[in-house]
Amino acid sequence: MSDGAFGKGDVFWAPDPFRDGSNPRLWLVLAADSLPYPGEEYVCAALTTSDLPANSEVGDEWVSGRNPQKTSYCSPWVLATVKHRAVANPQGEISAAFTDRMIDEAKSYLDS
Repeated sequence: MSDGAFGKGDVFWAPDPFRDGSNPRLWLVLAADSLPYPGEEYVCAALTTSDLPANSEVGDEWVSGRNPQKTSYCSPWVLATVKHRAVANPQGEISAAFTDRMIDEAKSYLDS
């Protein structure tokens, strides 16, 4: 993260646009620098603690920021554009390999 902006693989807390009045949720940044307004918005996939069949467990792919008392999963079909000003708190980082796999899975949903 340079000059406060986030990059691919970073994880932060931000509002969930799919639930009114809910607490923030964790988001995995899939794209940042390639967007029209780098540093101002991010394309993200939702992280969750729900062990649903289509979710991917993050497991040991956490580089930093893992909560050892919770298991995180990524839902690569739950995508949102998150504005930088909406980020509530940075959480950590997930490996480039896992992030790239989530990007590929998100693309597969879009290409279907």
